[in-house]
Amino acid sequence: MRRDWGLVAAAYLTVWAPFAAANSAYGGRGSQLGALYCLLTFIVGAVLSLCNLALLQSNLGRSQRMLKEDAAAGSVHAIRVRFGTPVLEMYRYPTGQGAGRIAASTTYGVELVHESDSGEQRTIRLRAMKAAQSDKVGDKHLTYAASQLVGHGGWLCWPARWRDIAGTNKDLKVPAAFASDSGHVVWGEMQQDDYAYYLRDGAAPLCETDPRLAVAPLPRPSRYFPKVHASHLRVAAVGALLAVPFLLDAVPYWAGLLLGVVSGALGLLAGMTMDGVGVDQEPWTVRTTSHPSLQ
Repeated sequence: MRRDWGLVAAAYLTVWAPFAAANSAYGGRGSQLGALYCLLTFIVGAVLSLCNLALLQSNLGRSQRMLKEDAAAGSVHAIRVRFGTPVLEMYRYPTGQGAGRIAASTTYGVELVHESDSGEQRTIRLRAMKAAQSDKVGDKHLTYAASQLVGHGGWLCWPARWRDIAGTNKDLKVPAAFASDSGHVVWGEMQQDDYAYYLRDGAAPLCETDPRLAVAPLPRPSRYFPKVHASHLRVAAVGALLAVPFLLDAVPYWAGLLLGVVSGALGLLAGMTMDGVGVDQEPWTVRTTSHPSLQ
């Protein structure tokens, strides 16, 4: 998966924006309140910058890297499939914290269709993986795939060492990757119900790979979704407008200090939450299931 350098740059610009605004307005003016505000925004920027180092980690977890290593070593379990329907599964269940309290979990996945030599079709679910720094990364990765690869044929691959991975995973999940005929790769994971027939029962043979061939990450579509990001951009615009009076020295000192604090807070809020909700819901088919006690 391609590292999102745009997200990395935006994250660092966001966490240092309040300090830059505070220093522009109050730096070197001899105000104790201004100096304190500059110090606080500097500390916040430094702490959040350390947190943002997680964005530089690989998006592939240990199990996905094992699949990548097995492919480079020359063999993986693989079958031919067709990229099918993108599905958003919603599961409703009681929380156990009181009568009538219900929670819901969501899982993004894609139905891959395998057609056997006899003509029988089986559906296999490739689910979004849990990436190193954020669950959203795996969800967005499948969103990009759903917008570009529906109907494409390719190879569904599992690691040759899948038993080692399933044996150390309490959920018995194993990594999987869809390598399309167009040369793009989609990473994910599978539950035992989906891979048991192919791996435990031997329906997916061990296939040789050619280390000289390489796959490419999926091209990233537009990051902007009007229904998702418009409200965040409005918050950022309000923060920018609030910064204008004190940057131009058009208001009294106390008013400028207040506007600077509010402007910096709004900018930080808009920037830090903008990427957290950016999963386009349009390509997904929603399927809802419930705990037996709710049926």
